[in-house]
Amino acid sequence: MRFIFFSLLIIAFFTACNHKQNNQEDVTPRSTVSVTTIQTGTMVHSEQLSATAQYLRHNTVTAPVAGYVHFVKINFNDRVSKGQLLYTLETKERKALGDLNSDETNQNYGLINVYAPMSGVVTAIPQSQTGVFVAEGGALCNISDISSLYFQLNIPYEYSKYVKSNTSCVITLPDNTNINARLETPIIQANTGLQTIPYMAKPETNMYIPESIIATAKLVIYKNSDATMLPKTAVLSDELMQRFWVMKLVNDSTAIKIPVTTGAQNDSLIEIKSPIFNNNDKILVSGNYGLSDTALVKVLK
Repeated sequence: MRFIFFSLLIIAFFTACNHKQNNQEDVTPRSTVSVTTIQTGTMVHSEQLSATAQYLRHNTVTAPVAGYVHFVKINFNDRVSKGQLLYTLETKERKALGDLNSDETNQNYGLINVYAPMSGVVTAIPQSQTGVFVAEGGALCNISDISSLYFQLNIPYEYSKYVKSNTSCVITLPDNTNINARLETPIIQANTGLQTIPYMAKPETNMYIPESIIATAKLVIYKNSDATMLPKTAVLSDELMQRFWVMKLVNDSTAIKIPVTTGAQNDSLIEIKSPIFNNNDKILVSGNYGLSDTALVKVLK
């Protein structure tokens, strides 16, 4: 009888222990997480650089003789053609004759026409008022050749290895107009203060852009058409941003830490260089912060 009593007591003890252990497992806290899978596609990384508009070919129109501005046929930013009449000057001698010029035989005496030596845009017009005296050789206006428009980009030296001749870029003007351009041979002398190399970008347009306008050039320095990517929130790092990892779901309720090597990134995605994940791998994308190497989780459906 005593043996039966002790046997029942032992059975009751172990039953209570198992029940307690099961209850502990049931109340073990689990992080609620959501998961994602690997994405494949094109990863592009670009840098925004300042670009200054410049015209490489200019021509300053000067007064062939000393005289007074009689007529002005142009305005600032006008497009002109080679041989087009720009100014008419009146010599000092004609000015001195005064009313004698009313005679038909003297109407054109002392009037000197000045024509455009090249086609382009009037980018400066120092003399725009009639009656102003201009010395011989004095500047009347400047004409810039539209086809000689370039944008100067100061590219950081560390990016120079990504730039090759005829590399395309997109230039955005202050009014958000986008222009396609191609980078050409760099200027030989670097900017030692900024540690940059000046490149000339030739725009693929004939539109007139005021000289010295500062635009923005979008330069692609990396492109992978077959990149493996994850949302940025799926990738965790240490405080120094030197080690990176993701939490991978190995079963319905367990996630483990997987170190990764990252590549380029954009606003929402980051490239995963290694290891190689397959399309069925489930990676934690939320609730993953602060989890231990092996963590119990509850996947949000």
